[in-house]
Amino acid sequence: MTKFLSIEYADASLLRNSPQQSRSKQSLETILRACGEIIDESGHSGVTTAEVAKRADMAIGTVYRFFPDRIALLLGVYDYMISRYVEIAIDRFADKPAETWQEAFATLVDSTCTARRTIPGYKATHYRILPDGSNENKYRERTAAYVDAVVELFSQFDGAGTGGEWRDKVSVSIELSRTIQRLAFDADPKGDPDLIREASSVPIQYLTAYLENRS
Repeated sequence: MTKFLSIEYADASLLRNSPQQSRSKQSLETILRACGEIIDESGHSGVTTAEVAKRADMAIGTVYRFFPDRIALLLGVYDYMISRYVEIAIDRFADKPAETWQEAFATLVDSTCTARRTIPGYKATHYRILPDGSNENKYRERTAAYVDAVVELFSQFDGAGTGGEWRDKVSVSIELSRTIQRLAFDADPKGDPDLIREASSVPIQYLTAYLENRS
């Protein structure tokens, strides 16, 4: 999963300036967190560069210094949210290493739920940040990279699948878990415990059934 954090996307130039100094990094994070707060309150449609600048208590020129437009800003938020979630997962694996791919999947779900509770905007950003259209490939690029990271994680354990069909099944299991998580957090702002357990168990059963039928 660590490799996922270092991915340089083909369209990374959407970020005008990659911050090097700590002050610039702090300004960028403030912008992205402010954007997340707006998403929590009014959805993606409420995000404008002017509103983000106001929420972050910055001049709009500071926002434009990093992001040329709203699309670049939304992609920046998506990358920020997913990276924070992956960092949570990496910390969880460091504290309690998984011994099976099933345990690894459960840790990813637990980390996602933590991100939903603690990162502004993550609940909405977890699913999709851009509508279908000319920018769809940017979203697909990011989600594909995450699926690849999960497949690589699972490959460390005995009994995990291999090949393109296995990757497709893993992709489905991730989307299935996300859907159940949405139901869990719709039912309870902190996440319905029974549904959260289902968010792990149902996809694991799906993948297990595939592996058993293949053998």
